[in-house]
Amino acid sequence: MSIKTSTLISLSLFLACACTSPSGPEKIVGNPATPETEVQPKTETLKTTGFDSDLEAEQFLRNYGKEHPERDIVIENQLGSIHIQLFENTPLHRANMIFLIKEHQYFDDTWFHRVSPGHVVQGGNNDELSLQRLRKKIGNYKIKPESIHSNYHTYGSVAMARSYKKNPDKKSDPVEFYINLGQRYSKGQLDAIEKEYDIRLNSDQRSLYQEQGGSPHLDQEHTVIGQVLSGMEVIEAISKVETDRGEWPLTNIPLKISIKK
Repeated sequence: MSIKTSTLISLSLFLACACTSPSGPEKIVGNPATPETEVQPKTETLKTTGFDSDLEAEQFLRNYGKEHPERDIVIENQLGSIHIQLFENTPLHRANMIFLIKEHQYFDDTWFHRVSPGHVVQGGNNDELSLQRLRKKIGNYKIKPESIHSNYHTYGSVAMARSYKKNPDKKSDPVEFYINLGQRYSKGQLDAIEKEYDIRLNSDQRSLYQEQGGSPHLDQEHTVIGQVLSGMEVIEAISKVETDRGEWPLTNIPLKISIKK
């Protein structure tokens, strides 16, 4: 056989093998099949990374939420544990939190990076380059508001942060959340808040903020996604740590979030 003929045969074999290599976006898959177990194909492939638009993320989260109905999550840090129950009436936000926890372990080793005493404790970010790379991998997307006229910023409620610039639709940041502290208000104080922020509080809001406390001026501005069921003493302790002028704790407060079993 000539060298030319041998080379052509080798090249043909190489191209034939290369055509069988898998390609495409990362998929959610089950456990690898064993000789005794056959994996049944899903009816719809779900993209898990690199969302190109808010709409693409929304469509994915609607499908993901149907397959993953979990609502209870646990935040852990060196000061203790916080049990949160996510609301059913914010399905996109609930699915997003479960997705980030289960598929990316996103929140592990993020920090409570903002502490505003008597107001909020905020988490879901840090200044590590590795986290910024993960955020880029997941994709740049925002989530449209849900139930902002019925979910209130009462004491212990959990809500999503958002940008106030070029965001008229009040879309949520998908990863940064905050837990409300606030305070109890008298009728006169609530009247003053209405005037200062040009808002109107209904009878339910007035009752809740007088009895439970919270941050009424944030209502209808952010999506409230859940409620702390236990562990507010941990949030109270975090709210007392020393911070710089930007409300960033002087000592990092790392956290992890898992699905409650």
